[in-house]
Amino acid sequence: LEAGTSWFSQDEESLEYFVRAVPKVELHVHLDGCFDPDELWEHLQNNPELLHCFPVEKKLPWEKPDAPPTELRDAVSKCRKSLDYRRLCTCRRRYRKLRHADEAKKSIRKVRGSLEDMLLCFEFFTPLVYDNFALLEHLAYDFVRRQYEQNVIYTEVRYSPHLLAEDPRMAHKFITKGLRRGCLEYPRTRVNQILCGINFCPQWSSDVVDMAIEFRQDFPCAVVGVDVAAGEDHFAADSPFHQDHLDMCRKAMEHGINITLHAGEVPESAQNVPKAILKYGAKRIGHGYHISNDSKTMELVKSKNVHFETCPTSSVETGGWIKTDWKDHPACILRNKGVKVSLSSDDPAVFNTSLTWQWRIALKKMGWTESDVLQILDDTIEASFASESEKEKLREDIRSIQYKPNPEFRDRVHYD
Repeated sequence: LEAGTSWFSQDEESLEYFVRAVPKVELHVHLDGCFDPDELWEHLQNNPELLHCFPVEKKLPWEKPDAPPTELRDAVSKCRKSLDYRRLCTCRRRYRKLRHADEAKKSIRKVRGSLEDMLLCFEFFTPLVYDNFALLEHLAYDFVRRQYEQNVIYTEVRYSPHLLAEDPRMAHKFITKGLRRGCLEYPRTRVNQILCGINFCPQWSSDVVDMAIEFRQDFPCAVVGVDVAAGEDHFAADSPFHQDHLDMCRKAMEHGINITLHAGEVPESAQNVPKAILKYGAKRIGHGYHISNDSKTMELVKSKNVHFETCPTSSVETGGWIKTDWKDHPACILRNKGVKVSLSSDDPAVFNTSLTWQWRIALKKMGWTESDVLQILDDTIEASFASESEKEKLREDIRSIQYKPNPEFRDRVHYD
């Protein structure tokens, strides 16, 4: 088809061929959000003693002080099959309704998704992988295979090593080993790493930036940036989380470490985007949906050439965007106003989605065209934290690749 032709008007077969065949680049994807619940369930069934890794109950850091602790071990022990466990680990509307059945009965309002509801899903599988280095290596390898299956030629995958092991350097060591093994087996798929501080664990942030400095030249699969994930409370100057995360980013800037930050994702958070750019030194913003009607911040973003990592499915499931018409999605508004955006899957296993599905949404429902796709891919490569020579290699790959679907293409999206 000619450039500029709307794929939304084409037949389903042609659209699907293009979506599968186009080379992809992904900048915002969390490694732990890619852990396949079916694989984790199988691991638990083969090692039933690991049930005791799960706390009986846990007081969640984002809950109100008077909220009761959440029961974890009992919820996992009640699972009888893989689907039951996947429902615990997945943040989609149909599963959320099951988790909040009692709440839904008491209210005439729909139980909407929230960032906190998504974070809860991680509590049902993170204990299973914690300090399990062989499993972490396998899951990192499997991540590369997941990307290869979708024709993803470059990825910056992020995670908190402190959430995955008592010794975060051991977590990084085995994750890097798995990523490298995957890249060796699938050489067309290249991966670098971003290390995350965690909003409600500011005590880790100093070590996060030290690790980023330590492993910045450790190619292949080196650390190319830092982030703060799991909430935006730290942006408030009076927050107990504030100073440590700010200090992490300032040290990163001093050492030339790239910074991307979650900001403007949740309701009432538009003010965090200028803070992320001007105070924290962010070159990219994760999500940022709530500045889409803020013209002043929009001008700042454009003047600083800040790139936005948008994640359509995630934006709906976390309540970052209240779904109306996909053509009114913040990604469309931002792009129409001259802000550069990319598409990512965020936590594909948790949202039961894939990067390929984000492109389906963009082409079928947002009305983006073939020329839009090529421009966005170029913008995404430019915004990546890859070296200039690596960026040129990626552009050459996209120019030279014949658009043919990977014969091993797989979405890993479950339909139950």
